[in-house]
Amino acid sequence: MQMSPARLAHQDEATAIERAIQDGRLDLAAAHRLAVMHEFNEGIFNHLTLRVPGHDDRYFQIPFGTHWSEVSASTFMEVSYDGERLSGEGEIEDTCHAIHAPVHQLIPDAAAVFHTHMPFASALTRLEDPRILPIGQTELNIAAHAVYDTEYGGLIFDKAEGEHVAKTLGDKTMLFMSNHGVLVCGRTVAEAYDRLY
Repeated sequence: MQMSPARLAHQDEATAIERAIQDGRLDLAAAHRLAVMHEFNEGIFNHLTLRVPGHDDRYFQIPFGTHWSEVSASTFMEVSYDGERLSGEGEIEDTCHAIHAPVHQLIPDAAAVFHTHMPFASALTRLEDPRILPIGQTELNIAAHAVYDTEYGGLIFDKAEGEHVAKTLGDKTMLFMSNHGVLVCGRTVAEAYDRLY
């Protein structure tokens, strides 16, 4: 029995989505491991997430308490924008969900969202004037993609704060968060990691 062209197309699309999901898991795990090598992590309250390919209602998140050096492709949970664990094992870390779900949901190009307290960027966000002056090629590139949020409301547990982050970010891909670190996003894990680096 021969499959109809529509059924073949559907099967090809499903296969492509499954491949994209696996590639996304591998890329995100690699980003976690690289971030440890580059010393971009701080404890367990930093987050690298990726919208699950082929879906517009969920993202990958590591279980609460997992150190980035332990992350593999199978580590990730799928978490809905409403905060429900859809697959995987472990506890959803509330501040990750409060920040990342709104950014993934409200910014179409924010497939990958990385928030860290990496030492130098965090030190910069604690200055009275954290702006990077456009004095060279690297700084000009950052200036073209960056915005600064000077309002720090403490730990973020409310999605309204995540919505504030998304609104402040707007069409930029780097957010320097006052006294809190940096958040970057990209259409791919590689693009977000490049911004983080």
